[in-house]
Amino acid sequence: MERDVVRARLDAALQRLVQQDAYLFANNLGERCIAARLAMYLQHEFPEHHVDAEYNRDGATAKRLGVPEECGNDVDENGEVLVAPDVIVHRRGSEGPNILVLELKKTTSRKLVHCDSARIHAFRGQYGYEFGATILCETRSGREPATRVTEWLPNE
Repeated sequence: MERDVVRARLDAALQRLVQQDAYLFANNLGERCIAARLAMYLQHEFPEHHVDAEYNRDGATAKRLGVPEECGNDVDENGEVLVAPDVIVHRRGSEGPNILVLELKKTTSRKLVHCDSARIHAFRGQYGYEFGATILCETRSGREPATRVTEWLPNE
């Protein structure tokens, strides 16, 4: 899929998220809640694909990434880092294609920002996602709800 098409669809979904779900931003709701709503809007933009939030499987196996432990969701019994991307656009199953992987971060989050970038790079490298983005969601009190793509891969 062409980069401009994917980016335009992502931007449309982000705009719709802010317009229709400003309450989530203004009241600092959880990242998973915001990601789930974004996934819903992305599904409208990518009707020919599956759009999933917190999708933690590669077939029947839990997804693992070569990232530092502090950047994972969990660690398995062998010490391998387990991950679930915030939102993905793909076709379920091993055949793919894997189109887009997203990591969201709220401006009120204390989590490590560099981990989102590391995860996006690793998902693209290990699972073959064509595109990846990190998205910053403005959730600070008194600020206008907004989203901003802080990293887009491959670079524009």
